[in-house]
Amino acid sequence: MSSPIIRTKLPNQLPVILATYPLAWLALFYGFVVRAYLHLGHWPTPYHPDPKTLGFTIHHQAIWYGLMALPVVGLVAVACTIVGRRLAANHRIWPALTLLIVSVGLVVALARLDPGNFFEWFAD
Repeated sequence: MSSPIIRTKLPNQLPVILATYPLAWLALFYGFVVRAYLHLGHWPTPYHPDPKTLGFTIHHQAIWYGLMALPVVGLVAVACTIVGRRLAANHRIWPALTLLIVSVGLVVALARLDPGNFFEWFAD
């Protein structure tokens, strides 16, 4: 038997939890940038140094795999929201969708504006 919390709370909160994934990815990315700063003693600049050569292989790979998972997690969050609404009439869809739109918008805006050229540095 599963507990009542898992049957009722978690499915209702799952789309909101998934919608925060882009924010968690941003934290992982900027955590890598801060880690590079602490290692180098200065902020990294494009092409200096290569992020792969810093010795943070697992952290580096987690960012790339996390980036590839962003669209999948976003679609799963939308699907969970739609399914949740179909299964329960009182299931609220707007908190999860609003959070997803804001968090994806923040990722896209930061990637396009690229303050500090950190995205360019990481992708070089």
